[in-house]
Amino acid sequence: MVSGTPRIRSRSPVAGLERARLSFVQVLGQSVSAVAPSAVMVTLPALVIPDAGRATIAVFVAAAILMTAVGYCIGQFATRMVAVSGLYSYIVKGLGAVPGFGGGWSLLVGYAAAAMASTLGAASYLAALLGRVGLPAGSPLIAVLAAIVGLLALLLMVRGVQLSARIMLAIEVFAIVAASAALVVAFVQSVREGATPSAGGAKSGSAVGFALLLAITSFVGFESAGTVAREARNPFVAVPRAIRWTPIALGVLYVFAAALQLPEPVRQGVDSLPIVLTLPDTSGAGSSTLSIVMELGISASWFACVLGSTTALSRTLFAMGREGVVPNVFGRTHHRFHTPHVALTAAMPVVVAVPVFYLFVSGSSRDVLIGLLAVSAHGYVLAYVLLCVATPAFLRRIGELTRLPVIVGVLTATAMVALVGWAAFSRTYVAGAATAVYLFLMLVGAAVFAIRARRSPGIEERMGVYDEAVAEDLLVRYRPWEVRR
Repeated sequence: MVSGTPRIRSRSPVAGLERARLSFVQVLGQSVSAVAPSAVMVTLPALVIPDAGRATIAVFVAAAILMTAVGYCIGQFATRMVAVSGLYSYIVKGLGAVPGFGGGWSLLVGYAAAAMASTLGAASYLAALLGRVGLPAGSPLIAVLAAIVGLLALLLMVRGVQLSARIMLAIEVFAIVAASAALVVAFVQSVREGATPSAGGAKSGSAVGFALLLAITSFVGFESAGTVAREARNPFVAVPRAIRWTPIALGVLYVFAAALQLPEPVRQGVDSLPIVLTLPDTSGAGSSTLSIVMELGISASWFACVLGSTTALSRTLFAMGREGVVPNVFGRTHHRFHTPHVALTAAMPVVVAVPVFYLFVSGSSRDVLIGLLAVSAHGYVLAYVLLCVATPAFLRRIGELTRLPVIVGVLTATAMVALVGWAAFSRTYVAGAATAVYLFLMLVGAAVFAIRARRSPGIEERMGVYDEAVAEDLLVRYRPWEVRR
């Protein structure tokens, strides 16, 4: 080696995960499945409309614009780094170790809460389906189904990222078509019965703020494509493209779904789970069949969201394990399937147990779903704010700063901070409880970081790992720095 020349590693910091296994479509499937758009289409508008009223469509448009701006900022990193933990490593590279850990831990909270809500959603819709054949609906049945959902998801994710990506994508395509068809039928039927195709006014200004925060939860997870960057072919092209286009496509779907749910009769039955859009018998002979197909599709979509959210969660834990920020055992991969099986196996029991316990305490699936989604939103929002601030800082550090990233990053971060303050004035009890739970979990994270930093000096220098070219790459097949178009 010539003196002063950087040494080429013999082993990547994230070795163990497979390289170049996922096509662009499968990377896109990771982004889309972590959001569960079809499930969101029939649940979130129904939850937002009571607070936002006629402003619901504007709320979803505003949320789509904000998330597109966040996607632009993420793209600045994704075109320059192959990071298996996505936003966590990006924030570390932009703002340093301590803010980076705060963002990463916040993302862990967001991914975990989203996976918990999805597990409960899948179990609740499956319970509704089984109720059609006479099985008694209730918390015990939902608890059993949640355990089955968790076990099946765990087996698929340990088996391999390519298999789970294919299943996630197929499920989402089917579920979006089924949900769209059911929404159109329900809307047409409500208009025929003379319903006014519009909701009333908003409850209050602060209620609209909370509704906007809820609407943002219908986009979160789109950034998770960054967590499978090492496993993607052409990661510098596939990952930014998936992150850039997903919020735009989701925005179109959500505005479409919200517009169809503005009439009151379409939203009947949302006071308690199952939040199922039950079509009236007068819709025709095929209404029951269409309802069943839609319920099956939404169940599958929630299941895909469990896969997507837990995949992102496990990759972030894996990266932290490799760095020593959490116990090193989380950084192990399966010798045959090349997946972070320890992180997956540790996370999934928690993902199942927490919503089930919450369900038995509250007795309302709807309250559990809203509470978990609100906690999840807090986790994502802080990470997004830090990411937007980190973008110009990172570009400046590498000497590639231009005016546009500064404008987009600063404006987006400011808008999201203002949104959180606006929502805080909401008198909705769930908003306050979710904030308290989130703050407690962040304090737990601070304690974990303090303990690990004390036991392992120099940990800050190891944080923010990403896939790097190794000596073998220079001589054989794979060149992660090479962009192919």
